[in-house]
Order: sequence, then C-alpha cells, then structure tokens
Amino acid sequence: MGYSERMPTDRFTELAEVAADQYGLFTVKDARAVGYGENTIAQMARRGRLERVSQGVYRIPFLPPGRLGAYLEAALWPVGVTGVLSHASALDLWEVSDINPAKLHITVPRAHRPQRAVPEAYVIHREDLAAGEVDAIKGVPVVTLARAIRECARDALALDLLEQAVRAGRARGLLDRRQTVQLRRELGLDRIAAQRA
Repeated sequence: MGYSERMPTDRFTELAEVAADQYGLFTVKDARAVGYGENTIAQMARRGRLERVSQGVYRIPFLPPGRLGAYLEAALWPVGVTGVLSHASALDLWEVSDINPAKLHITVPRAHRPQRAVPEAYVIHREDLAAGEVDAIKGVPVVTLARAIRECARDALALDLLEQAVRAGRARGLLDRRQTVQLRRELGLDRIAAQRA
C-alpha cells in the first residue's frame, strides 16, 4: 500500500511515533518520509493540530518536550543542516559542572548562513567539526565533552568550573585517563587540583 492509499490517521500515527522519539518535534523532511506534503503540514499547523516551532520544524502539542526538547529544537533550528550543541550548552548537556548558560550555543558548518534572524536565545558558531568531535545525548547532537571543555576554556569560563567538568567527566567515564591528563595540562588545572589536596 503506497502513502497515497493510507488513511490520514495512519500517517499521523507514524509521524507521531517519529516525533515521540524527538521530544515531540519533527521536520518537514520527517513529514515527507511518512507521506505528508509541506502544504498539508502548514494547514495542520494553521488549524492548531500542530505547532510551528521554526522554519521547517513543528511540534505535536500533546507530546511532552521533556528536559532535552529545547536542546533538540535548537539543533533543528538551522535550515538545511543539523546544528550541534556546543560550548557552555554542551557542558550543561553533559551534566558535569554547575554551569548555567544564559543562551544555547549551536555550531553549524562554516559555509552555512541562516537566511533569517537568529533568535535571542541562540548563539551560532560556524566551524567544520570532525566526525570524532560530535556525539549525541539521547538523540541531541552535541560536541564531545573534551571539545566542550576546550571551547569553554577559550570562552574564559572560570577555572573551577573547568576543573569540575574534567573531574566529573573522568569519574563518569566520559573522559579517559589520557584525555584527562592532557586537558589538565593544557588548561593549567593541575594547580587547582593541588590546592584541593
């Protein structure tokens, strides 16, 4: 049975299943994959069945966004590419320090240029990330912990928060011994650890 022969409720159920795995969110590309056209999605949003979040991104209102919903929404915001949570936002996502960033930091490829205004809540960084620098936390693309710590060090984050992130990352197995030693040396964190002893 082709998509055109399916009952609309079958397609909506399939779309809801996709969105449920993405904190209630889906893209126009996701909708096309289950047989919806962009015009149909726009009509459903106008009628209140869907909520338009940003260009090409929608939410099914009855699905809970959860704690990570805002992070995935930020990753989906750049049209044409998936953003990667980075800098202080990545450190927050990894839950290794007491950092509480005021804005969501998103890294996109250097060549990507948004064709619309960046929301106040986002900071866009343009950099080509290597495959080994990108990970995911429960479906949310994020830079690796080691990269996030280095980004935060370049942004002059307080040394005690950086040291806390390295220590917690090592304790939770997110950083191996070599990475821990290298980060401590690079960032001058050995003296903080010595003061604690």
